[in-house]
Amino acid sequence: MRLKNKKALVIGGSSGIGLSIAEGFAAEGAQLGIIGRRQEKLDTALASLRKQNDDAIALAADMRGAKACREAIDKITAALGGFDILVNSQGITVVKPSAEMTEAEYLSVIDTDLNSVFFSCQAAYKHMRGKGGSIISIASLAGHRGWPLAAPYAASKHGVLAITKTLATEWASEKIRVNSISPGYFHTELTSTLKPERVQLATSRTPMGRFGELPELQGAAIFLASEDATYVTGADIAVDGGFLGKGL
Repeated sequence: MRLKNKKALVIGGSSGIGLSIAEGFAAEGAQLGIIGRRQEKLDTALASLRKQNDDAIALAADMRGAKACREAIDKITAALGGFDILVNSQGITVVKPSAEMTEAEYLSVIDTDLNSVFFSCQAAYKHMRGKGGSIISIASLAGHRGWPLAAPYAASKHGVLAITKTLATEWASEKIRVNSISPGYFHTELTSTLKPERVQLATSRTPMGRFGELPELQGAAIFLASEDATYVTGADIAVDGGFLGKGL
């Protein structure tokens, strides 16, 4: 129960990585609030979370834009009675050659995967300032490498790493720790549409030779959220089966 008496807000907590992290937090005793775009997915996620925590709550919101982030976070914070942990797990992608990427497609990814992260952190700051807390943003392998056919996604994840390090240095005096996690290839909605040849390539480049299972991400998030990581800020933890460590 490493997160007992802690309150956590997970953006993108209605499915995939965000939901798995929320489930891990609930198992460790945290009270949960989740934000997602689709009410039906939130309802399903909430039913799962309430098996471990009867007090879990959810809010449907589109987190694109500073005003939207501020309003959603203020609303769910009031319902939770504050929070100690923020997880940014919102994300979409467009798989397409860069030369053919439209402006709308590019901006949709940047607005969701990068701008929303920054403005959510900004909105969370006023609630954490003076009492401290932990912010964890989900980055990606694409934040460390070039990522063919996903230029805006790669750009956004490079940006998440930069925002993480910058806010960590700015907000350390407020006892707000800001870190990120870079997942490798996991079985999620985003990866479910990958073509077989891309799946084979990803597996062959991962030393462990397989995709990760979502519960395998929970440990890193629980660590960063807990008192075990009180001197950890500005860090990125790769949970990737050895992908980034591999050479030729």
